[in-house]
Amino acid sequence: MNKEQAFEKRQIKKHIKECIAEGKPKQQILEDLSLLYKDKNTIIRQLELTPSTKTIHKYRWLNYLLASLLLAATILDIIIISNMSWGMRPVLVFHYGLCVALDAIFLVGVLLYWIESYSWVASRAVVSLTLIAVTAYYQSLNDVHVLIFISFGLIITFFVLGLLLCVKLCPPRVPKFIELEVDESEKINKTKYVFPD
Repeated sequence: MNKEQAFEKRQIKKHIKECIAEGKPKQQILEDLSLLYKDKNTIIRQLELTPSTKTIHKYRWLNYLLASLLLAATILDIIIISNMSWGMRPVLVFHYGLCVALDAIFLVGVLLYWIESYSWVASRAVVSLTLIAVTAYYQSLNDVHVLIFISFGLIITFFVLGLLLCVKLCPPRVPKFIELEVDESEKINKTKYVFPD
């Protein structure tokens, strides 16, 4: 990507945020910005990654729930690390240390409605679930097993919430079939993809 394309992409993001803040529908934003910028694919991609004001208000409580679960998981991970014997399970100590850092980053992303954060939350959950299950199978976790299984429950919950919010906040474009008149005697069907919100 050259400097001109990078600059145009930043300008497109800025315009989209301004238009969404004004309450304009995404389809109208697409049509307006297509007249201003050459790169229609970037406009479409940025619109798909930016939730509308209406969907933010609709799913705000789920977003706050996910943020609070991430905060709780971060605090729980810190408690688990402080209670673990460092030499016995270095993989788990590293895992929980990494989770504390990632959860803090994801928490900021969730509070700012960065759509990429939701899929990362779900990916982090899959890695954590796998590591906890494998460790629980091969080793006895007598010292902090209750905390680990509480963490396990939190991870499952924010895996589901992360996937749900990723889909609900930015629904994909849907096909709309329209009839175009070529001449008086002939009509053709055309598919146009439109934003549902």
